Amino acid sequence: MSSERYSEIRSALDADSLIQTAKEKSGLSDFGDQPFYPALCQLIDCAARDVDFHAQGIQAFKNDIVRHLINRLRMQNDINDHPEILDEDVSDPIIILGLGRSGTTKLHKMLSAPDSVQKTLFWRIWNPARFPDAMPGKPDPRIAAAGSSNILSAENPVLNAAHHVEQQEVEEEWILYMSTFADWSWVQVLPSPSYFDWVMSRPSIEVFRYVKTILQYLQWQDGGKRSRPWVLKAVGYIAHMDSLLACYPNATLVHAHRDPLDTIPSYSKMVSGLWPLYANPVAPKFLGAEMLRTWSTAMERYVEARERLRLNDRILDVRYEQIRSDPMTAIRAIYQRAGRTINREAEQKMMDWHNDNEQGRYGKHDYSLDEFGLNEAAIRNAFAGYLNKFSNGK
Repeated sequence: MSSERYSEIRSALDADSLIQTAKEKSGLSDFGDQPFYPALCQLIDCAARDVDFHAQGIQAFKNDIVRHLINRLRMQNDINDHPEILDEDVSDPIIILGLGRSGTTKLHKMLSAPDSVQKTLFWRIWNPARFPDAMPGKPDPRIAAAGSSNILSAENPVLNAAHHVEQQEVEEEWILYMSTFADWSWVQVLPSPSYFDWVMSRPSIEVFRYVKTILQYLQWQDGGKRSRPWVLKAVGYIAHMDSLLACYPNATLVHAHRDPLDTIPSYSKMVSGLWPLYANPVAPKFLGAEMLRTWSTAMERYVEARERLRLNDRILDVRYEQIRSDPMTAIRAIYQRAGRTINREAEQKMMDWHNDNEQGRYGKHDYSLDEFGLNEAAIRNAFAGYLNKFSNGK
């Protein structure tokens, strides 16, 4: 990017101005003692250097930042008034791991179907903090607010076919990690290699601790734990197993496996529907190369951590083909591993989701290696450690 274009974008993205906007809109000023300013400045600078924003995209990026800042302010205000929020127990979630496009979403949504678990509903993670105008007995105003999200996919055929998103359905909690400004979930929506490199060069424990606090806050809003574990799924977890286990020491871990020859081009196709929400078109070969680099880096970290932390016996490995064709067998094994039982009502709700959501319901998700400049040799080389360990990921 030219220095002129960088300066132009950088002048439109000022951290102090965005923070002031959030304070004025919320009427609050206390962010608590969890530092985020350096990370916010880093995110903004990397985005200005790497991302060729279009006019709507730069405004959407600013809106995202302000929304996250307002949620931070509102959550801190509630914690100040209700310090018991930090006593909520979220230590034992069911956590789904795996490369994106490996059946993790289906497993997540089926496991989240019963009322006996905590749900990461989209409207709750889009705005985790309570709105001041919420009225008891009335629909939560955050539901309507989530309708303005630019990632709701009804009018985005690529995203709609790959990963349908609705306001009142369960969604991956990567959105919560974006509120830290220090997590690589941002590269799902922004083509910023330098930001990914920065995130991967630093510790992630404070990022995970902050999101744990958000989950405690959401649980408190919903009347406390009441024997309901969270069901969590963020594909980026594989790069940060140490931090994940430090925050959720009693978690039940499930790894969904699928051959990277399928997941990498499939994920690339999905991201090709996300990046244009913010940026002018990028070369498909660049997108494919970044997805290969991103996910092979994350998987290398996972394979190393799985051995170092001796997690082989703790992680339940399931295959994509089983998730698609026989998901209840996998789910029963997950419940057994978690020391929980599935009652008839819960199993029926899971099967209802399975029966009502056939693959391709929202459009055919077509993708290929060639489309993104990928080839079998490059993928197998990049994922050699994973493929050797897990029988070619099949």
